[in-house]
Amino acid sequence: MGAERVLILHQGDDLDIGEVRELVDSVERESGDVLTGTRVTTYPAAEPTELVAHALVLRLEGDGEVGPDPLSRTDTYAYELSGGRAVVAVVVWADEVNAWVRRVVPQHMARVEATGMTLTRRPGWQRLAGEDALAFAAAARDGEGRRFGDDLHVVVSLLPSTRPRRIRRLMPGGYIQWVDGVFRRAGAALGRVDVAHWLVCVDGPARVLHLAYLSADRNVTPLLPWELLSRAEKRGGRKMT
Repeated sequence: MGAERVLILHQGDDLDIGEVRELVDSVERESGDVLTGTRVTTYPAAEPTELVAHALVLRLEGDGEVGPDPLSRTDTYAYELSGGRAVVAVVVWADEVNAWVRRVVPQHMARVEATGMTLTRRPGWQRLAGEDALAFAAAARDGEGRRFGDDLHVVVSLLPSTRPRRIRRLMPGGYIQWVDGVFRRAGAALGRVDVAHWLVCVDGPARVLHLAYLSADRNVTPLLPWELLSRAEKRGGRKMT
């Protein structure tokens, strides 16, 4: 399913990293989902109860920190830490507005792998097919990015057209110049981690998915969305997929 936020309400002193990790592991076991890459925030509370947790979720909705109608996507888990301290962990599950990408992503990646490109042997490429990365791509808002382990940063762009010509008009100066700003705003550190860019294109019932993948190793040929490149950009490269 994938998660949008994890909130931990706790009694007593601030939680240390080990306690937070233990709580997240417990939620993963109970929910059967992977929370890697999900933002985790801790909150002190005199009485960490489900009612208090839901009030916090609604406050975050009002602040624009979680998406609309979060309580319909919220699960709570009650625990007890050393010293009898009560804890309530709250998971706001992501609303997968583009759940169809779960089906298309493996197909898209298989086509790239058939080319034999070196980048498909990168650890980050393998992470791109994982459940946590799939859930993120299905639920992400435009321009949103997330780091997965030490190997990969995924960025998602939502575009209102499936026609390459119209999409290119949305990229002044060409894809490469445009995406540089997208990556910077998403906090993707090019050259230090592999960066994957999903372009989720939806226009009514029409749906198309494009992918760019740039390795942290500059000696590895990048994958670029060929149909979306300008004429000048195409003159500087060759079609890979």
